[in-house]
Amino acid sequence: MSGFWHLVAFLNGILPFEFTDSMIMFYIYGFIGWIVEVIYYGVTEEKFINRGFLNGPHCPVYGIGFYGVIWFFRPFVHNFPLLFFGSAFIATTVELIAGVVLYWIFHMRWWDYSDYKFNFHGFICLRFFIYWGLACSLGMYMLHPAVMRIIGFMSSPVKRVIVSTFSMILVLDIVVTVTSIFRLSDKVKFIGNISGGIRLVSDKLGSQIYGTVDNIVTTTTPVVETTNKSYSEFREMYSKHREEEKELSKKHRAEERELLGSYVDIGKQGLVKTKDAAGAKIGTILDTIKGSELRILSILRPGHGDDNDETIRYLQDQLEDIRPTEGKK
Repeated sequence: MSGFWHLVAFLNGILPFEFTDSMIMFYIYGFIGWIVEVIYYGVTEEKFINRGFLNGPHCPVYGIGFYGVIWFFRPFVHNFPLLFFGSAFIATTVELIAGVVLYWIFHMRWWDYSDYKFNFHGFICLRFFIYWGLACSLGMYMLHPAVMRIIGFMSSPVKRVIVSTFSMILVLDIVVTVTSIFRLSDKVKFIGNISGGIRLVSDKLGSQIYGTVDNIVTTTTPVVETTNKSYSEFREMYSKHREEEKELSKKHRAEERELLGSYVDIGKQGLVKTKDAAGAKIGTILDTIKGSELRILSILRPGHGDDNDETIRYLQDQLEDIRPTEGKK
């Protein structure tokens, strides 16, 4: 007995919580995991399946896996990417080890993912890797704080009684399950009776859970079907309206291009008329210019210095001719 307490003291030194608290978490999370299994397969298989290795309502893989997530990733609860991938890795690793060990010992599979994509020998797969990550992350945010508050209300003697009771039941269930698998219960009658009694309690509880889930699914199925139908009708109407909008938009763009083209043609015609009128006006003006003035215009060209000098001399000669005429008058 002293060896057991020495082991408890050793575990208290390495575990993130006291040994009794850790065991209570293990039992709670294992029981919740069993409920999740019953609900999941009740919805997907539409029947009650008592999942798990044990006869009782407990899945140790869930208890160990989620406790491992708490142990290693409790400091990173506010870092969702790290929490998600880390918890998925730990839970998937526990699932792989448990599956391999159970298959190696009993040559039986309690789960098989061979039909899922990206699986490893049917023991683990990508889909449940994601499921583990989501479930454990949600559990860290919502479930674990509630469990810690419940444990905080318990006194130390109560914790010891709970751990001792459930530990004895667990050990008994493991022994009974193993003997049942190896068909030793047929030889030892009282073991078979214990196994049947534990299984009966588990089946009764699981049937009640499945019945509740089935009622919820049956009640909500019409609503879900109606919602899906309404959504499909909405999507169909939306697609139809989008096509109509595209056709109407094409029609409007064509009308706009046609109207713009008519404006451009009118503008071109106006420019041609303006050019013709300006050319006619200029021609009329040029017809009224005298020969001497035409000579001035022809030689007044910018950038030609000699022509400009000639123009100045010509103007001076004209002035000299005009002055004697004015003197005679």
